[in-house]
Amino acid sequence: MIIFPEGKTQKFCRISIKLLIIIFILDNIFLNGSMNVKLPVTTEVPAFQREVNVKSISPEIIESINKENFQGEVVSNIILRFQEDMQISAIVNLRKMIGKDELDRLKSNIAEIFQLSSDKIEINGGAYE
Repeated sequence: MIIFPEGKTQKFCRISIKLLIIIFILDNIFLNGSMNVKLPVTTEVPAFQREVNVKSISPEIIESINKENFQGEVVSNIILRFQEDMQISAIVNLRKMIGKDELDRLKSNIAEIFQLSSDKIEINGGAYE
């Protein structure tokens, strides 16, 4: 026995349950129970992932990278990601387009500064091909 709240909510609950029972019966009769009510599968997300915005912590690092590699302001921000197993990756945001040689030099300098491999550095912005 199901006990419902009083008033309009009780009527709504009773109508909803009757409607679901009718849909279930019609599904079994006409569609042979082929309606599938599976919930979407969630994707695997790392249990621990933190991001550090270098510009908010120490803008001098970005200024020194711009001064060392370029004449103007090209690198706008660097985001460091720390994952569960303490793997570090970097995302570098650029303001301007740079050439392939400059891009490789920038990746190697950032890898040297933050002590990580060049393939763990992602560049957001453009590069001339």
